[in-house]
Amino acid sequence: MGQSITFRLDAETARIVRELRNRDHLSNSELMRIALRSHWKAVEEQNRPTSWEVYQQLYPRIMAAAEGEPRHDRARHAKRLVREKLIAKRREGTL
Repeated sequence: MGQSITFRLDAETARIVRELRNRDHLSNSELMRIALRSHWKAVEEQNRPTSWEVYQQLYPRIMAAAEGEPRHDRARHAKRLVREKLIAKRREGTL
């Protein structure tokens, strides 16, 4: 099937594994796969930029408003900026 990994558990961790296995009716392998995937998702969530960080990256790219439009209305440019960013990612092959 896949790669086999051996590791040692302390008493408390072994108890937790045993209880989870019995409660959810899982094999050791399936329990470890679920735990690793769950941990990976949590780590990825922590590494994602917050909306404030995304705004700070986009803010310098906002062009001056057209004649007669208020300069403080940045929402008018948000759609265009996101669209441009997505197009750039497609061109780079990262989307």
